[in-house]
Amino acid sequence: MTAIVRATAADVPALASVLASAYAEDPVWSWLMPHDRDRRLRLLFAAHLTQQVPAGRVWTDPDRTVAAVWAEPGKWKLPLSYLLRNAGTLLRAGRAQLPRTGMRLLALEHRHPADPAHWYVEYIGTHADARGTGRGSQVLGGLLAQADADGRPVFLESSNRRNLTFYRRHGFAVQQEMSFRSGPPMWSMWRRDADR
Repeated sequence: MTAIVRATAADVPALASVLASAYAEDPVWSWLMPHDRDRRLRLLFAAHLTQQVPAGRVWTDPDRTVAAVWAEPGKWKLPLSYLLRNAGTLLRAGRAQLPRTGMRLLALEHRHPADPAHWYVEYIGTHADARGTGRGSQVLGGLLAQADADGRPVFLESSNRRNLTFYRRHGFAVQQEMSFRSGPPMWSMWRRDADR
């Protein structure tokens, strides 16, 4: 099995490209960023990864073809200081769609489970060139082993119906199909002892 690697600041550009590639055809991101998506996703993910790497929340494989942002229990919510530091990047990446992006993120935050005792898969993606190689499963499996070791559940939101089968193979179960005022649906999923 391929080891998982905690990302460093030097990995940010490569991993931003990985996530941009992974989410390029995602229904929600396609709706949020209908134009110039690759550049805007790279910009957005680079800013986010730059903030998350120092906290030890970004994981990858040795070849840097997978990127995962993984928050420990009680640490999933982004502080106001994050939004302030990244306001310029958010404006450049969001452009005319910034209001809809902000509304979607606020809606997700509002629906996030209140119980802090869970791990959170914020993002996980495999570069298009490495899909089907099992590397995404290896990275996710390594992270889930951490949750299993402390006996806590894992939560995520999937923005693509096609990924539900992947998550189910890793022990997740759909809690709810989430609909919104506008835009594509999303799915909240839990991985608990009873689900595995």
